[in-house]
Amino acid sequence: MSANRPTREELRRGITVEIEQTNAENADEAEPLRGDIAKILSEEHSEPGGVKVELESGITGRVKRIAPDG
Repeated sequence: MSANRPTREELRRGITVEIEQTNAENADEAEPLRGDIAKILSEEHSEPGGVKVELESGITGRVKRIAPDG
């Protein structure tokens, strides 16, 4: 696991996370996005770049961290 990113087991639908976007033209320069998980797309338990998810907004990306409450 890279830089303490959450594993697939730590994630579930509805959890608020911060992701690095993967489906945008400017994904490399984009700030991390925050949203609720709609689907977990990765099949592996952990991935070097982070577990890939789809947020409820339809945006996909790799989870950087679980967002703090508040």
